Amino acid sequence: MEMRAKEDIPIGQDLTPPIPPLSLSLHHSTLLSHCSSCFSPLPPTYNHNPNHFIHYCSLHCSSLDSPLHFSSSEFHFFHLFPQPLYSSFPTATDLRLSLRLLHHFQESKGSFPNLERIGGSLTNSKKALFLEQQQYNDDQESNGVFPNLERNGGLLTNFKKVVMFLEQQQYNDDQESNGIFSNLERIGGLLTNFKKVMCLDDDEELCERILDGAKAMAISRRMRDGLSTNGELSAEEYIVEAAVICLVLTNAVEVHDKDGRSLGVGVYDVAFSYINHSCSPNASYRFCTALDSGGILESRICQAGAGGIESESIINGSEACGPRITLRSIKDIQKSEEVLITYTDLLQPKVMRQSELWSKYRFSCCCKRCRAMPMTYTDHCLQEILILNLDCSNMASGDNFYGDHVLEKLVDFLNDAIDDFLSFSNPKSCCEKLEVLLTQDHAHVVLKPNTENLRLLFRLYPLHHVSLHAYMTLASAYKVSESDLLALDPESDKHQTEAFSMIRKSAAYSLLLAGATHHLLESESSLIVPVSNFWTTAGETLLSLVRSSAWNLFSRGRDMGENSFSSCRICGKCALLDRFRDKFADGHDENPEFAEVTSKFLNCVTAITPKIWDFLVEDGGYLKVVEDPINFRWLGSRMSSFTHFATHATSPNADKTNSGLEAQDYHSEIRVNLFLLGIHCLIYGAFLSTICFGSHSALMSKVESLLCLPGFPNG
Repeated sequence: MEMRAKEDIPIGQDLTPPIPPLSLSLHHSTLLSHCSSCFSPLPPTYNHNPNHFIHYCSLHCSSLDSPLHFSSSEFHFFHLFPQPLYSSFPTATDLRLSLRLLHHFQESKGSFPNLERIGGSLTNSKKALFLEQQQYNDDQESNGVFPNLERNGGLLTNFKKVVMFLEQQQYNDDQESNGIFSNLERIGGLLTNFKKVMCLDDDEELCERILDGAKAMAISRRMRDGLSTNGELSAEEYIVEAAVICLVLTNAVEVHDKDGRSLGVGVYDVAFSYINHSCSPNASYRFCTALDSGGILESRICQAGAGGIESESIINGSEACGPRITLRSIKDIQKSEEVLITYTDLLQPKVMRQSELWSKYRFSCCCKRCRAMPMTYTDHCLQEILILNLDCSNMASGDNFYGDHVLEKLVDFLNDAIDDFLSFSNPKSCCEKLEVLLTQDHAHVVLKPNTENLRLLFRLYPLHHVSLHAYMTLASAYKVSESDLLALDPESDKHQTEAFSMIRKSAAYSLLLAGATHHLLESESSLIVPVSNFWTTAGETLLSLVRSSAWNLFSRGRDMGENSFSSCRICGKCALLDRFRDKFADGHDENPEFAEVTSKFLNCVTAITPKIWDFLVEDGGYLKVVEDPINFRWLGSRMSSFTHFATHATSPNADKTNSGLEAQDYHSEIRVNLFLLGIHCLIYGAFLSTICFGSHSALMSKVESLLCLPGFPNG
């Protein structure tokens, strides 16, 4: 299935009205903090009942969702399995979502407890179960025993093979190719990938977890119906549950709040679920509530081959007030062109994207970006390794030397540092490990054709995807370190000085991340979604640095306060602030002139950045290697930059100023330029967000609130 544009659609336009969910389920971690119906935070005065597993923010939400909670057997599932069965798919959240979705299917198309109908298709399951208990020879099978079982409506079912597989019998390749599980490939109009998930031998643990989860669902449903839960269930008694779990694996998306936090998972109507993946997509999506959904009233896309007729789901979207999805163009889309979104992180190299797509969705991507030979510039950068002990002609060896085991080693190092930060609340250890990851030489032994071992020394390329994730984590970890230090003793000069160093590094890494990903955006425009967030975060962090009270430590008793900005005017060259006020936030979907705005923005930030970059990297470390976080032409001379890393990284000259001003005036000038750069980054991030999410997005609201902070000039 695929969806195509009905008309020519320019960049930055809504493609659909808000699409309702078919079913939603909160994560286990958010059950106590959010409403299980509308997903909004529970009011501060909410009185939690310890005997209730789910909670509602209002009587209205309770009346909408509580009946489904009981009728879907979710209530019984909680009582039988109060703790999550698995930390990986299928999680308890996925199983609860599957129970709710299965109930919707039954309500819309009639109950099928005996598997007589699945998604409206006949299965003749009683005959199948009887057949499974009999002994038949090859002649009997070839003569068409129970022809209504093997074919229904002209479609091959092979249901006997389904049961035999679930009983863990062996099948040869010829049997698999005959359409096993054909009746389970689509339920409610949605693809399940049941055959691919359950028949492949490369992930037996996943199949086992799915069957265990399906069995848990079946037991919960039996408990709801007053049936015994003590006896052992046969595999065919929970085959439908297993198929619905596969449907959730294939179609569910993480549901996020306005701050990007994952609240739960949901399956949405076919107008969204039919949209295919690309690693260079032309559309994105946003979540909205029933109250703020707004947008267009008629869909501008339709199912391919539908002749402009809207596609219809076998079941209709929920009328509850859970988060809805709106699709939006992030590129110009021509009439009849397929509308595509991404199912994975586009800042991963091809090998990682392909691996994730196969493990989650059981397909290999063949989009233009993945097929490119040679690979695209963006993918080349995301996996390039710098080899230090070869001649210059072999310096950039990402294409020839790169191996899965090398990538695995780097990712493990990265994840170990991130665990220190997220799992053990130790940002200091995280920062130390990531600085080592970025700066030290790594060794890799290669077996040459003559069986001689060659020990290669390599370092991460500044645009490698592990480097980008390290910048992102360092920006966050240094910011948390600043907050921790100030929480200990905000009046201590020592703590203020250390905290200032932390927020300065955070600002530098935020700016580096935004600049690096924007450099990749220039050759892969679909990266606009993460880049919009990175520019906004960079602006926010730079303004946090500007507001730091530690600036007074540089002023020798004179309060710098807001006087530095008394005569400061926002840049008149690019007029970004005027555009932000007059156009980006006016609620109209006009062509945002992406190229023009971007060009003027880059002209401004490339003029400002050299004035503040030496100050941001005064504390040394990896940042000293980066000559310019916005303009990456210096990578052409990366040999000298990395060869002399030790000198560059350990010789900060904090007292040097290019202007020759006294230190006090120097820091005042630096602060003003940091402010100007922060405002530019913030507003440009907001501009990009209007393309991705519309003028009323949460990111736009965040930028508006930051621009209204006291002490910041308004024009």
